[in-house]
Formats: sequence, structure tokens, C-alpha cells
Amino acid sequence: LQHYFIQSNLSMMLSCPRLLSRQLVVSGPRSLLAGPAQSVNFIHTTHITRDETTPAGALMQAAQGMRVIPTRGQAAKEKLYMFIQDLCKQNLGEEGYRYFPFALGLFTTIGFCNVTNLLPYVEMPTQIIGCTVALSTTLIAGLTIKCIAKHKLDFASFFFPAGAPVGLAPLLVPVETISFFSRAVSLGVRLGANLTAGHMIMHIISDFGAQMIASGTVGGGIGAVFCCAALVPITILEMAVAVVQAYVFCMLTTMYLKDAHELH
Repeated sequence: LQHYFIQSNLSMMLSCPRLLSRQLVVSGPRSLLAGPAQSVNFIHTTHITRDETTPAGALMQAAQGMRVIPTRGQAAKEKLYMFIQDLCKQNLGEEGYRYFPFALGLFTTIGFCNVTNLLPYVEMPTQIIGCTVALSTTLIAGLTIKCIAKHKLDFASFFFPAGAPVGLAPLLVPVETISFFSRAVSLGVRLGANLTAGHMIMHIISDFGAQMIASGTVGGGIGAVFCCAALVPITILEMAVAVVQAYVFCMLTTMYLKDAHELH
């Protein structure tokens, strides 16, 4: 038997510099009689630590069972990975790779909650404006603490733009202060309000259709059919809105994180 090992460094793909993959392909003279050579397409990972509570350990555990020739599910996960990785790189530069696990977890969690909200009799936290505002307030508070810890007194430059006349300070400082701290409210309200508005439209149309069915008339039955037909495109639209809102929330969070790093 001849053994061929193909080694490729997956450090860029999994943000783990010591994570390697290998594929073992077994072939030999008997393969001519037995048919095509059988190959083990699974990726086997090795790492110094297997602690799943660390970002590197969690990514290594996620890589278990991956194939060199990806399945549809694996290809979808890789596309999602690269999408969030590019988002972090665009907004934070090369340093954005440090925050990739945070951004990926934030996007998947909010996206899952948003899509799950479309199921009947299910209410996830992202549909409750109070929960979304609490989430955004916690994020902005954490970013503010991180910014103060890194830049110390230079943090005050947020509230007075560089190059502005000193005489405008009484006007600019209150405006910039309100603008900075309003992020905590606007970020959460935007997410909760968009989801709530779509659900209210679906509820109104479905309730109207149910009342027309209960009327027992021919016209009511025809109207109910139109209401049910209208719910199909609205549901598809709401699924798109759910994913887009998760992306917007994640994108704005990374942009605010960039502001905390560079004092923009």
C-alpha cells in the first residue's frame, strides 16, 4: 500500500496557527480489482490544547469531521465564516481577526433568534425591545470601558472633534455626548422595532383572514384565500429582514469597536 499525505495549514481559516489538517488516501494494486480507490475525506485535527472553552479549542472542535471536499452544510458554514471574517477585516483591519469569534457568535445568535421568531407561538429575546436595548447597552458600556482603559484621558476627544474652534465647545460637546451615548439605545431599538413591525403586519393579515373565514360567506372565503397568499411573500421578506438585521447589528458593533480602538 502506498500512503499519500496532503498537509495544509488551516491557520488562516480557523484563526488557529497550530491547527493542521491531513488527508490519507489509500491505494494499491488491489484497487484495480476492487474498484475505485477509497479515500478518507475527513479532516483530522491536532492541537496542543483541546479546551472547548477557549476560541481556539472551540474552533478546533468545530473542525472535527470536516471534509476536504466539503458537503453542502460544510460549504455553507465556510461561506458564513469567510463572510464574518471579511466584515471584521474591513472594519477593524488586520487586528479584526482577534474579534472574529465574538462577531461570529453575535451574528449567529441574533440571526437564529430573529429567524426563530417567525415560528408560531415562539417569542425570542430579539423581538422584545427591552431585551435588545439591554443587549446594546451592555455592548456599548463594554466598548466604552475598553476605550477608557486603552486611551485614558484621550477618550474625551470623542466629545470634541479635532480642529474644531474652541468657541464652539459649548455647542459641540453636548451634541457629541448625546450622539455617543444614544448608540446604546438606537442599536437595540433598530433591531427590535424592525422585527416587531414585520410581525405586527403578519398578525394583522392573518387575523383579518381568520375573521373572513369565520364570516362563513363566499366573499369571506375568497378574501381569506388572498390573505393566506399574501402571507407567503411577507414571510419570505421577514426572513430576509431577520438576517439583514443581524448583519446590521454585527456590522455596527464592529464599527463602534473600531471607534474605541482609534478614537474616531
